[in-house]
Amino acid sequence: MKKVLISVLSAILLAVPAVMTSAEPGSAYSLDKKKVNTVTVAYNVNMHCDKCVAKLTDNLSFLKGVEDLKVSLDEKTVVITYNPAKTDEATLVKAIEKCGYTAEKQEPEKEGGK
Repeated sequence: MKKVLISVLSAILLAVPAVMTSAEPGSAYSLDKKKVNTVTVAYNVNMHCDKCVAKLTDNLSFLKGVEDLKVSLDEKTVVITYNPAKTDEATLVKAIEKCGYTAEKQEPEKEGGK
């Protein structure tokens, strides 16, 4: 009797996630995460070596809300994609400055060639 009960409960527990993920998007049972709006900003940073890149990467990648990070020594830039519900630009700039660097925000390039 125990084996039958365990088999039935196991089958039910294994079937529940499949039912929940097949629910309509937005329903109470949907497990799919909604895509979060993200913002991407670029900063000119006064770094000069690979250790600078490592220091910035190590410190910025663990900030709450940072979704993506690109640090370029050749261009001396840090490009951060973040979730504005979890962090803001002031926090990002403070984190860069806490590493010992200055951060100057790059203006977005205008379309049309200039």
